[in-house]
Amino acid sequence: MTMTGPVQLSMTDGVARVTLNRPDDGNAITLDLARALAEIVGTIAAAGSRVVVVTGAGGTFSTGGDVVDMAAADDIGAFVYELATTFHGALADLADLDAVIIAAVDGVAAGGGLGLALCADVVVASERALFLTAYEAIGLSPDSGASYLLPRVIGASRARAMSAVGLRLNADGARDVGLVHEIVPSAHFDDAVQTLATRLAARPQGHMAASRALFRGADPQEFRRHLDAEARAISAAAASPDATRLIREYAVRARRSAAAAQRRAERSRAA
Repeated sequence: MTMTGPVQLSMTDGVARVTLNRPDDGNAITLDLARALAEIVGTIAAAGSRVVVVTGAGGTFSTGGDVVDMAAADDIGAFVYELATTFHGALADLADLDAVIIAAVDGVAAGGGLGLALCADVVVASERALFLTAYEAIGLSPDSGASYLLPRVIGASRARAMSAVGLRLNADGARDVGLVHEIVPSAHFDDAVQTLATRLAARPQGHMAASRALFRGADPQEFRRHLDAEARAISAAAASPDATRLIREYAVRARRSAAAAQRRAERSRAA
């Protein structure tokens, strides 16, 4: 079975492969992508896949929420709340799957992309992977479960510092603090992830949702409540004058950068 769009899904032999599919925009998270992910997670649950591989197209995992979309909204706070709650619903449903979740991170995992990677049970990274919170650069608080999961993975003090100063972790650094479980050369990345997924799909995985909840704190609703709190906090932050200014300034730079890249590509084709 295959589904296409801003998120692609393929399922075979008990393995569901979910690919964020906006490579020209760093697989940034839009409302359409968040809604597609929620639908796909529902499809996976109905199919009973034993392993879910989450990855991104085009050499990037995900750069996080689409700031250009945020900047275009009349009410940025309200828009960010809708985006966060939609994406969070998909992440909460992902956490309820009786399947091993593997994040296959090749390239940048930032903001909501970092949160998505943290939702996985196993993180496999290429040597060019890069992990960062990114929220602080535009005056926002964490979402996508990052403030809940990151302290549990790397420790509360290190997680707070990572967010406060915008610390970036490369693949080796992320492995050193426990965020990444295996680093695989890019040339062998897809094969290594598929080998792991196939091996895990041969085992019964009907215990995974309960195991995941126990490791996170026993209460299966705690993660959902925390996601709700994150959505409220990031919406309030986005509505502030400072964040609104930073979001709009970022969007202007992003549009200029995209236009320059398009001009370079056109010159290259003409030559």
